[in-house]
Amino acid sequence: MGHPAASLTLLLLLLLRPAAPAAPCFAVPPDPPAELDLTNSSHQCAELDLGPFQRQSRLWLSHNGIDALSPSSRVGPRLQELDLSHNRLRELPAAFLSPARGLRHLQLQHNRLQELPDDFFANAVALQSLRLEGNPLPAVPPTAFHASLHLLAVTCRCDVVGSILAPCTCSRPNCTVPRCHCLTSHHDVFNATDFHVRECWGSTRLVAGLAGATVGVAVLLAVTAVVCYRQRKAAAAAASAGWGKRESTAAHGQPRYISRAAEIGTTDAAAAPDYENVFVSPCTSLAAARGWTPGWQEERYSPQVPVDDNYFLESEAVPGDQPIYANTRCSGEDVQVIPDQ
Repeated sequence: MGHPAASLTLLLLLLLRPAAPAAPCFAVPPDPPAELDLTNSSHQCAELDLGPFQRQSRLWLSHNGIDALSPSSRVGPRLQELDLSHNRLRELPAAFLSPARGLRHLQLQHNRLQELPDDFFANAVALQSLRLEGNPLPAVPPTAFHASLHLLAVTCRCDVVGSILAPCTCSRPNCTVPRCHCLTSHHDVFNATDFHVRECWGSTRLVAGLAGATVGVAVLLAVTAVVCYRQRKAAAAAASAGWGKRESTAAHGQPRYISRAAEIGTTDAAAAPDYENVFVSPCTSLAAARGWTPGWQEERYSPQVPVDDNYFLESEAVPGDQPIYANTRCSGEDVQVIPDQ
């Protein structure tokens, strides 16, 4: 058996040994040409480094099963065309196109790209064609629309097509806009504006209609609430000024009730009896039927109503009892009033 210390040292050396560099996704010639086509050269590539491809002007890397690009990957300064289509890319390095001032054609279709930064295409000032269809992108970054852009292709989906409508539409004469197309899953090609009008405009109008209906209902409810509030306020004001208005407490401590119409005017509180039950009715007065004249119609009381109206008054308050206040329309009506205790 070997010495335990030697075995432990060997194990540590094996663990600390630098890992072997990952095998390249495909073999690159020692002196690759300026136009290099590596289409379908690999079935699986976990991570591709673009470092060895800095001298190419055209580079085709489609159908290679590329899952990711190394974080340090940048396009070469001489690159004019790059094809990374039909791979499995989920994202691209943020500075991937920082040296891409000469890039004219970029093909990224049929990957799994979910988002691109807003300034992703800021340095691609010479970009002429951009293909992004077949990716779950929600929108196209606004920096993609340089004056040089002539062709743009996206997926036929309302969100991504809606994001390119403004830069792809021009109502002024002699203005130049890129040709914007969208492709379906069956590879049918449509004009982006026409597709949005046909497939997305209805849903947009539906959402706008629902929003308008909601606002209309809210306004109607608010108006109804205001009207009800005003009606209740007016009813309360009318009740306080009309029949059965309660006035201040008399000198002996009992409350006084004056029944009169608001337009008649007020009466002299000192001359009026403590409690009044006033009956307004076209019927015959009980007092007149009994052959006596109510006290309020004598000269010492100022009448509260016109003489030609059929009013009559009874004032019967037993000391120690609560008064009863009631308005009846005819003498035959039976009215029972239980006062609040």
